[in-house]
Amino acid sequence: MEIHKILLCTDGDEQAVKAEDFAVSLAKSTGAFICSLYVVNPFLKKFADEIYAIGRDEYRDYIDRTLHDEGNKVLKEFQEKACNQEVKVIPKMRYGSPEKEILQEMEDGGYDLVVIGSKLLSSRWERFESYNLPEKVFKKTQRSVVFVR
Repeated sequence: MEIHKILLCTDGDEQAVKAEDFAVSLAKSTGAFICSLYVVNPFLKKFADEIYAIGRDEYRDYIDRTLHDEGNKVLKEFQEKACNQEVKVIPKMRYGSPEKEILQEMEDGGYDLVVIGSKLLSSRWERFESYNLPEKVFKKTQRSVVFVR
């Protein structure tokens, strides 16, 4: 299997940083380029209608700006890390449910490999609390996916 296009799903957390390092190492050794994907999850905006009657529009705008800025920061930091290793990166930001947006990007982009950070969920409580995005993505795709812990 030749690897030319890698999709890296990142959000800047500890597991994602490990996945970033793995993707850069793999891209460097194969000559592939990386599309780094950050999904802005609008979940927080759902509460605006219920919680804030006064200043609701300002709150929504603030949440939008904050989530967008956080995504840009994560993508920029990764791009700098990859460029220092002479790996080509195309940053991409999508909006919506992370599961749906990752699966759609996988379908749209025709990637050879997808790299996602994954937490080890050892107890029932941890599995209950976690959204467990990597497992959900894995169950719904036929593409090659690497989970990095």
